Amino acid sequence: MPGFTPLVPPQAATRNGHGSKSTTPIRVPMSPPVLSGMIKDNMALSSWLLLGGLLQGLAIYALGLRALIPPTVIILYRTIDHLLMACGITHNHYMHGVLQTKFSGQFPQPDGSFTATPAAESIVVFHLGARINHPLGPLAPGAKGLDDRVKKMIDAMTADAEKYGVLGVSHWIKQEAAAGNEVMYIFYLRDYDALHRFAHDEIHMDGVVWWTRIVKNHPHIAIFHETYVVQKGQWENIYINSKPTGMGDTYFPIKGKGELARSPVDARSGALRSASKRLQFQWLEEAEKDGGELYDRTFV
Repeated sequence: MPGFTPLVPPQAATRNGHGSKSTTPIRVPMSPPVLSGMIKDNMALSSWLLLGGLLQGLAIYALGLRALIPPTVIILYRTIDHLLMACGITHNHYMHGVLQTKFSGQFPQPDGSFTATPAAESIVVFHLGARINHPLGPLAPGAKGLDDRVKKMIDAMTADAEKYGVLGVSHWIKQEAAAGNEVMYIFYLRDYDALHRFAHDEIHMDGVVWWTRIVKNHPHIAIFHETYVVQKGQWENIYINSKPTGMGDTYFPIKGKGELARSPVDARSGALRSASKRLQFQWLEEAEKDGGELYDRTFV
């Protein structure tokens, strides 16, 4: 039986450090959080508007109405640019990297090929997060120290994909409050042994020692983690017209090739067509019949 069809070709592996020998650890690709996004989400919208109004008022006081020229030009440019994209006249750069189909993130074999079996291997999903319950947000006492240590840990984990079993990492900001001061990293890993190995390595233990030293005097800093060990055949995912994200944005070292296989595969038919098939739940097939046919019609 033919295996799943990959939608993204393998890419050359980036090795940690300056060496390119096969013995040099492979680094997992990861996009770091955008600083501007983190800054803007740490104040309420009303605070940003009031701050902008104050700065604009000061600029007009100092420069007169000429101070209105830069923001007016920028707003006009952005409005015209987005209208042209919305009307299809210019390229919609927001679609860059989007896979315009129905796909699923699956686990390849060591040689980078895919079988026809969904969720062919077990995975570990690990959430690592923090929240600053303080009026100064990221400027609160202890916040920078926490940020520095978390960055060191993540850099160390992603620097050796095979030792620590990291497949992919993404960053999220919780949006239930006016200021998004709760952040979380989501890790996808091969197995729990690798995660346990990192937890007892020097960099993580240094962070633990630092935390035990400051936690009593910094009650406004909250940290948390969640670990989910998911057996093979017990997980599923689906993405439609999406950029690779989550399990769909994971990387797998190909044995002996110095390349990384990507997880997105075609999910328009076969064993990935529906949740019941992806999870191999026969009892779910009957319940999915009506809705499933409608759901899949677009990409058949």
